[in-house]
Amino acid sequence: MNDLAPPAPTGTAARALARAREEADAVLAALVPTADVHGSIHEARKAIRRLRALLQLVDQRLDVGIADRILQRTGDSLSALRDAHATIGTAERFARRDHERWQPVVVALAQRRDALLATALVQDPGFERRRSWVRRALARIEAAPWHRLKAADLRRALERGRRRADKARKRARRDADADALHRWRRRVRKLRMQVEAVATIKPALVASLGGERHADQAERLHALSDRLGRRQDLDVLRTLLEGMPGLDDRDTLLDQVREAEDRLGRSLGG
Repeated sequence: MNDLAPPAPTGTAARALARAREEADAVLAALVPTADVHGSIHEARKAIRRLRALLQLVDQRLDVGIADRILQRTGDSLSALRDAHATIGTAERFARRDHERWQPVVVALAQRRDALLATALVQDPGFERRRSWVRRALARIEAAPWHRLKAADLRRALERGRRRADKARKRARRDADADALHRWRRRVRKLRMQVEAVATIKPALVASLGGERHADQAERLHALSDRLGRRQDLDVLRTLLEGMPGLDDRDTLLDQVREAEDRLGRSLGG
């Protein structure tokens, strides 16, 4: 027996570590290309975000920043692939109302997405290099001193996350540019994932914050995150339209996107 091994975590700490392991396993399982490779990429990125949200809850106590940065790198390496696929869905929604103008855009975006995926799989067959990054992050997570984690650490981290989300909301309301909205979205999404994680680790802790049931908190944050996500998807689509060569009716298409952005901005209070 290794006398230098840290004590095994118990209670809240043990449940938090179990949750981290589950999310790491979910990333590894998703990073196996299937017939629905774009769905796999989406699931991998979601699991990475959930795991990173959990690590950021415990980082001040456990110092798992290196593992978090490895996972950030992995998620970032998949973002262009995911955005390329998601943008097609955004364009298809416009095509339901204006098929003749939008269908060439949908075709061009699909060709772009397929080319990006083909290049990615040539550079990293089967996403095995990315899987190795996740295994490296998991090894660091496993080695952290989880026995030190207390419920109070989670409480403080949740409160800090709420303050950061509220600060980003106020900034976005003052200056609703793409960067401010994106920052607000990220912080809301992270807070929602942290609320959901803590609800499985220490339910009473979430319930004691703000007097709102964790299910209601998560639902409210999820709805806000979705609206902010749709706004970002529109921003991405507009940028692609502006740079797409040989595009007929570009001005009309851009006007439609801007109108949708304005409607969504009003729903966000912008």
